Amino acid sequence: MKYTDICTLDAQGRIVIPTKMRKTLNLVNQDALEAELSGREIHLRKCGELPVDTHRLASFLTILYNSNRHTVALCSDTQVVRAVGSFLPDRTPVSKELSACIQAEKEYLPDMSRQIYLTSSPGTPVAALFPVHAEKPLALAVLSTKPLTEVEIGCARLVATTITHEFIGQRQFGQEIISN
Repeated sequence: MKYTDICTLDAQGRIVIPTKMRKTLNLVNQDALEAELSGREIHLRKCGELPVDTHRLASFLTILYNSNRHTVALCSDTQVVRAVGSFLPDRTPVSKELSACIQAEKEYLPDMSRQIYLTSSPGTPVAALFPVHAEKPLALAVLSTKPLTEVEIGCARLVATTITHEFIGQRQFGQEIISN
């Protein structure tokens, strides 16, 4: 379906998406939209649903951040689920390189000569990536400009494993309730 409408930009740079478009896309208050600049066009897309309860898992990320002072982020293969240590909004799209690493579901400790970044705009590189085994591919990313110490790697690995066990526990607990 193709539908166009004229929208006016207000002083703060905001537009109102017409009701017909919001209803068609099931957009509601606080839904995340990805804005992409392509030449002289702006494309808006509704971001996908987050695969986990982000509030519950934020405590694990906060503990890891407080122990190593490196930005940490739980990411799906498409977006940041939750980040601690920098302002990185939930649902921020991840870079293609990081997406491929997350889909591989393997631990990744890159050498600093071949850096990958969390998002498409370079910032602090990913210093370590640990898979979180859940229904959908997830990974715990630690960002740092310097190689991580063995202790920092061990702490991040432990947090990723703990988050994995939280997911497995939730699924098993849910299945027990359904089967009883």
